Amino acid sequence: MKNLVLGVASSLALSGAAYAEPPMWRVSDADSEIYLFGSVHVLKPTTQWRTEALNSVIESADEIYFELPMTAEAQAAGQALVPQYGVDVSTPLSSKLSAEQNEQLARVAGQFGLPATQLEPLQPWLVSVTLSMLTLQAQGYDPLSGVELTLAGEIEDSRERFVETYADQFGFFANLSPEVQVEFLDITMDAIEEDPAALDPIVDAWESGDIDTLDTLFHEGMRASGDEVYNALILSRNENWVGQIEAMMAGAGETLMVVGAGHLVGENGVPNMLVERGYTVERVQ
Repeated sequence: MKNLVLGVASSLALSGAAYAEPPMWRVSDADSEIYLFGSVHVLKPTTQWRTEALNSVIESADEIYFELPMTAEAQAAGQALVPQYGVDVSTPLSSKLSAEQNEQLARVAGQFGLPATQLEPLQPWLVSVTLSMLTLQAQGYDPLSGVELTLAGEIEDSRERFVETYADQFGFFANLSPEVQVEFLDITMDAIEEDPAALDPIVDAWESGDIDTLDTLFHEGMRASGDEVYNALILSRNENWVGQIEAMMAGAGETLMVVGAGHLVGENGVPNMLVERGYTVERVQ
């Protein structure tokens, strides 16, 4: 697939010098600074991603935004919403899949000692997410080593903010059409069997600050899931976050926003959207 590229004006504003650390940008005006740090939600414990620049911003930021509230209480409340958005007891999962897909599901789930029968009450999107997480954990990735949970354990709750709720994020998946949910699961199962270590090169590009490769790998993967998935999980969310950033810029102070790195790269990335709206954006690492 063709590599996504920024426009000439955006490239001049966003590229700058070469960097060899996970990417971070600064959006600024006369009285506001907003730092955008691209995160990876699950990482191997040995991944080196902390930098002096990031640590300095963490220390000085008045507010730190994550995608979701990260307190233990908020996470527990989020998990309590799973039955509402991810369970369908009236229609078994197997009835939504073809015979071939059911065979593949049994095979993929069986890799993790998970009987396919245990997945019967779940919506296809939740099965896709569950299998993806099990695959990552089998490859040595751990949410506890991810950027968000690491940082949330260090900062005061009084500084923590969020740009979405758990209901929002579950809704992005649950509102996909039934056919697209099944297609999403089908693509996920194929990816697990064909390349279970697919996250490795993405993390390598992120860790080394190679945003062009990160853009290509991330957005090609998301676009392969179809327009409905890409628009729901990437494009519409980026547009929403840009609106929230514009509201922050109307105030004053220093803010750090920590969101998935894939949302910050490419022509549809948040930094490029901000440049297109006339904001001053520069990459700082």
